Amino acid sequence: MNILFIHEIDWLKKVVFEIHTLSELLSIFGHNVYVIDYESMWQKDGFFDFGSLRTRVIDNVERAYPGAKVELRRPGFIKIPGVSRFSALFTQHREIQRTIKEKKIDAIVLYSVPTSGWQAVNLAKKYNMPVVFRSIDVLNQMVTSPLLRPLTRLLEKRVYSRVDYILALTPKMSKYVVDLGADPDRVGLLLIPVDTDMFKPAPVSEELRRRWGLNAEDAVILFMGTLFDFSGLDILIRHFSEVLNEVPQARLLIVGDGPQRPALEKIIAETGMQKSVVITGFQPYDTMPQYINMSMLCINTFLVNDTTRDIFPSKIVQYLACGRAVVATRLPGMEAVIQGEEQGVAYGDSADKIPGKIIALLKAPEDRKKLERAGLAYARENHSNERIVRQLEQKLIEAIKEKRKSS
Repeated sequence: MNILFIHEIDWLKKVVFEIHTLSELLSIFGHNVYVIDYESMWQKDGFFDFGSLRTRVIDNVERAYPGAKVELRRPGFIKIPGVSRFSALFTQHREIQRTIKEKKIDAIVLYSVPTSGWQAVNLAKKYNMPVVFRSIDVLNQMVTSPLLRPLTRLLEKRVYSRVDYILALTPKMSKYVVDLGADPDRVGLLLIPVDTDMFKPAPVSEELRRRWGLNAEDAVILFMGTLFDFSGLDILIRHFSEVLNEVPQARLLIVGDGPQRPALEKIIAETGMQKSVVITGFQPYDTMPQYINMSMLCINTFLVNDTTRDIFPSKIVQYLACGRAVVATRLPGMEAVIQGEEQGVAYGDSADKIPGKIIALLKAPEDRKKLERAGLAYARENHSNERIVRQLEQKLIEAIKEKRKSS
């Protein structure tokens, strides 16, 4: 198959997640895979750099798997705040159409709505090809400007009601897209994938320990991912003294970066936690299993709000696949898939309840090991990359056959 993935994030700078792994695995499985992205993290290269409307093509891109062959096509745009994304509306449309025609695309896997989603749906209809939408976020809540959220929600309704099929990350996301107009008979579930050959139990890296000033006696608690304002880490850090009072050797390791980092560093300084809390910044994707295996416990402290309520953070299955027990806030979208301790996760009702859960598991190694065994078995059985990508592959084949039959 000739498959086109479309997203509105920076493919090269965004932390590796499922769009990279799924597309690259499909290329390794023998399909021709193309990607159109939007350089959402753009910066000007000098005062007179106003961008370009030309498309840049990068061959054989590999973010997750060596040997993958994904062709990245980056439509140009004008580098002026407020104008950049508006100009991309037109260059995205042009490049989607050109790629469909030149590469004889059989199916589109769509992740985006406002920047390129409605263009993809219209062009797919024109060229009689299926669009499979992958629903992993409440997209209107990811828009930074509150004024643009109602418009994004309207565009979501337009896209969800017109695509050929929607593969939702969780049952909650399935309900969300149906509530916005998707045909319930054309909505299915596709769990988040994890590379169980890469994310697996392994010995601790002593070099990594030394780099971040940790030693063998430290009880490392790991948070991994982008630092958004809803991370809940600000609350955890303010309450981390509670953990230290019970487990003095506890250390909080935050592997990631993002808009919340300056606020977190300020709280660390204010609370005197510089020796107990470490923020590493973004680290190479292939080192993530080493960081997880260096930990005694992994956490997700997301606040429950309109952005997070229905999502399933991908880091959870990466933690579990490395055989680590997980403490997490009770996100309804996540809980609909992983009910609790039988799948390796101990839930707290809110971020301020997480310290108590951490203390209990650090002081009860047998309970922690029970969670570790349950989570590892669950991740391997239900979330392996090959299992998930084969399900996506089969859905694309079915969608292509159905589209050709109907025409």
